[in-house]
Amino acid sequence: MKPTSFFSFPSFLFPLTFLVMAIAALFNARPAEAAVLSLPKGQSGIELENVEASSHFGEQITFVATIKASIPIQNVSIVISDESQGVNRVEPLVMQADGRTEFRLDTSQTILRPFTRVQWSYQITLSDGSLVQSESYFVRYSDDRFAWQTLESGTLRVNWYQGDANFGQAVLNAARSGFGSVSQLMAVDLAQPIEIFVYANVDDLRGTLALGGAQWIAGHADPALGVVMVLIEPGAQQGITLEQRIPHELMHVMMYQSVGAGYYNIPAWLREGMATLAELYPNADYDSVLTDASQGNRLIPLRDLCVSFPADAGQAFLAYAESRSFTNHLYRTYGSGGLLSLVASYASGVDCESGPERAFGVPLSRLEMNWRSSVLGQNTLLPLLQNISPYLVLLCLVLIIPSIGIFITLRKKGSWHEPES
Repeated sequence: MKPTSFFSFPSFLFPLTFLVMAIAALFNARPAEAAVLSLPKGQSGIELENVEASSHFGEQITFVATIKASIPIQNVSIVISDESQGVNRVEPLVMQADGRTEFRLDTSQTILRPFTRVQWSYQITLSDGSLVQSESYFVRYSDDRFAWQTLESGTLRVNWYQGDANFGQAVLNAARSGFGSVSQLMAVDLAQPIEIFVYANVDDLRGTLALGGAQWIAGHADPALGVVMVLIEPGAQQGITLEQRIPHELMHVMMYQSVGAGYYNIPAWLREGMATLAELYPNADYDSVLTDASQGNRLIPLRDLCVSFPADAGQAFLAYAESRSFTNHLYRTYGSGGLLSLVASYASGVDCESGPERAFGVPLSRLEMNWRSSVLGQNTLLPLLQNISPYLVLLCLVLIIPSIGIFITLRKKGSWHEPES
């Protein structure tokens, strides 16, 4: 006697079962034109050969590839983006008879950060409307105008094009000392690579950046990329300049690594204030410029230094001096832990005035008055009046205009009751 199975079916039901399954699969199938398929090598009847990109800094990036297809292709597009997503383009391509494609991205007209990685891929539409997506390729948009020399130590890499190996070692030593200075204010993370590019004259550096009217800039950090660019001109002050500018820019990178994208919400006065505190040799003119501005009542209110610094070189220098002095005042009052709390407060999205209130329980305006009084010896009554002067004017308007109306009304009533002569 054969054992009985709960899953056995009469033989005449098998054809009916397969018919039902086939009909269900047909109704559940998605339209072919909605499908986006990946493109593994050697599959899908499509292959990409000779895929490459050549970059010429400040001019263009040329992308080429040869598409071999055993199935009909309707059209081909190239998809381009960079690490910051500042560039995100989909451009149609013309495929030649031999399958070769070429696209030139004009970098003189496209905002593309120096030393960023550019990603590109190919999107192929087949004759039935379905899409096939290739794998992604990468090219670095490097400054290829110079013959860079390189020196590495762990995750740190320095690049220069003017000077011998001793100069490169001096740059590396300044970076190491800079990390030591930064570590007094916040933790230093060397797990992620950091690259320093040293330019020998201001025109070379300016050629990498969209500086606009800020002609005074002598260094720039792209914290998200871990890239530092500094101007170090040859001369007697070269060593001191190295130990000013390199630690300064490294602080920006470390702050970004600490808080991520929230770094861009930190006020300019705090970012630059902490960066100037990291300098091994602070500029000797900061104190004199700050004293003169304080005595002449020409200090820039901190609320005006939240977003950016002035384009004028003299005002920008004063902004750096103020930021350093005020941030140092906070450091002496609340310690490095207090500064980090303030950084975290701003990074969370708090506005410029309220950041210190969350970190210390005191708004920015009150802290500024304390700094002006205790550090600069300034009479804070006048700055207070300047801060509230718009409100005083408004209050006067609110009070005076109705008073004038009342006075006129009373005067008219008095004239109505005067006896006739």
